[in-house]
Amino acid sequence: MINALFGGGLLLFGLVFLFHPAKQPSNVLSYKTALATSTSSGFYLAQRWCRNTLLLLGMIQISLGVMINHFQLNKFVLLWVLAIVLGSWLSFRYLEHKLRQYLMRIGHLPQKYQFRK
Repeated sequence: MINALFGGGLLLFGLVFLFHPAKQPSNVLSYKTALATSTSSGFYLAQRWCRNTLLLLGMIQISLGVMINHFQLNKFVLLWVLAIVLGSWLSFRYLEHKLRQYLMRIGHLPQKYQFRK
């Protein structure tokens, strides 16, 4: 049940990002990290990628929650909470990696994110 509720929240935020995308980093509902706010094109792409990730992860979590309830596997609550945390963390890492690759490709990666040789 927790997966379906959490997935519903992610899907709701994804829909908000879909219909009311952030125009600037100062908005309350926007994906704001140091990488996302380094350039305007990076901010735009980060919002789009975040929206897509939220929609996809929300649908996956809802589907997982429905399957868990259907097969009566609610007794493994700690495993499902771990799946939520792991899925959220991996999606954040994916977004930051994708944004870092984009900024590196256009030559606008902030100095603190560049490897030292």
